[in-house]
Amino acid sequence: MQDQKTILPAAVLVTLFKDTLVLPEKEIKSVENEEKEIITAIGKEAIATTTANEVLNELKSTTPIPIKFLGDHLKKIMVIVNDANAVHLNEIDLGLLSSILNACKLTLADIALVNIAAQPISMHEILTTLPSHLVLVFDLSALQLKIKLPTTLYKPIVLGETQILFSNSLHSMQGVDQTAKQEKSKLWNALKLLFKL
Repeated sequence: MQDQKTILPAAVLVTLFKDTLVLPEKEIKSVENEEKEIITAIGKEAIATTTANEVLNELKSTTPIPIKFLGDHLKKIMVIVNDANAVHLNEIDLGLLSSILNACKLTLADIALVNIAAQPISMHEILTTLPSHLVLVFDLSALQLKIKLPTTLYKPIVLGETQILFSNSLHSMQGVDQTAKQEKSKLWNALKLLFKL
């Protein structure tokens, strides 16, 4: 009779030899290998944490923050004021602003009126949330808006695709005295050029 060899299928062999009988040299755990693994794990965790923090910071810098404003911003015009005694703007100054807008063939619906007294934000944050072609700034400096521009009154300054016009306060234009008339006249002359009136 011939000697018959039985060949077992691979699946059976795997189940018979679940554990390795001899470990290759690479897999032998030594103190040095364990230290290297710990250091590598710590490094990977630090990289993952740094990456997560960078992503969060990136999101914070690009996510527009909610800004309270009055108007519908239909014509992409923004008016920035600093009135600590009102939610948006006191009634007297709002009346004057409405008259100025009316003279420029605009309404409150065409603009976004932002009062930064209760929400100290930068020009960058405002323009990220409310992109505008024109920004009228009353009684604020470029420093207060956290931008590095000269605060030249009644002369438009170009910042990217936005024109910024700094003006004295609306309050300084109230009344019939000579100073108030001069301030209104300076603002009106600048607005005539901007709106081609």
